[in-house]
This record gives sequence, C-alpha cells and structure tokens, in this order.
Amino acid sequence: MIKADIGNTAGRIWQYLDKNGESTLADIKRDLMLRGSAVRMALGWLARENKIFFYGDEDNLSIILLY
Repeated sequence: MIKADIGNTAGRIWQYLDKNGESTLADIKRDLMLRGSAVRMALGWLARENKIFFYGDEDNLSIILLY
C-alpha cells in the first residue's frame, strides 16, 4: 500500500467518523469494506495528526473523531 492510498483511506475514515460519530474498529472495517491492515495504517495516520482518540481494549476498540 502506497502513501497516497493510506492518505485516501484516512480521509474516508475521517468522513465516516464525521458522519457516524463514535464507531468501533469492526464497524469501520465492515461499513467501508476495508481490510484490517488498510484500516490500521490509516488510523495510525489520523492518530499521528491528533485527529482521533481511541479507547477500549484490543477486542473492542472504539474510535472518536477529534475536531
């Protein structure tokens, strides 16, 4: 996966969270039809930019968009 693809996926996730609010990792993967690795890389991008907040445990991870 190239950097541009990761950035595009991060943008899709940001828009999803903006529209749907707090979501689980499983919801994001299912609703956006993304592979786990693509989601994790994009979430890392968003986390690095302080755009999201994680809470919960590894089995039930929730993500909140920070504005």
